[in-house]
Amino acid sequence: MKILFVCTGNTCRSPLAQAITQKALDNNNIDAECESAGLCCGYGEEVSENSRKIIQERGIFYTHQSRPVTQPLLDSSDIVVCMTSPHKEALKPYVPKEKLFEAKDLTGEEIDDPYGRDIEVYRACAAKMDKLAAAIIEKIKKDSKDNPGA
Repeated sequence: MKILFVCTGNTCRSPLAQAITQKALDNNNIDAECESAGLCCGYGEEVSENSRKIIQERGIFYTHQSRPVTQPLLDSSDIVVCMTSPHKEALKPYVPKEKLFEAKDLTGEEIDDPYGRDIEVYRACAAKMDKLAAAIIEKIKKDSKDNPGA
């Protein structure tokens, strides 16, 4: 199983979601790999300073370089999770609807961009990522129970 998180610049939200969800999956012994990408970014930017701080505070080892969303990346993902509805709308023509989600579809909350804000805003964003990770784990468990051979 491969999960792709998508935001705008691939330096704040989607890397946070990737790191937090991967740790949660590993802690629950779920065999899945998380990746991230951005709709409006290039290759090679590091994770934002405050995202890096949050990841370090949580004891997660994580290295990151930004990359744009590509069709091969979308095609190889089993679940594509966008941070907001505009991200999801942008990807609708390229991703089958059964594997395209907005964070709000899973948690009831959009995940707004913390870029340029203080560390407390990033901590609040990370708390939403915890809820997102839990929702993804529940979805995976439910889907595997509903489709044991899949």
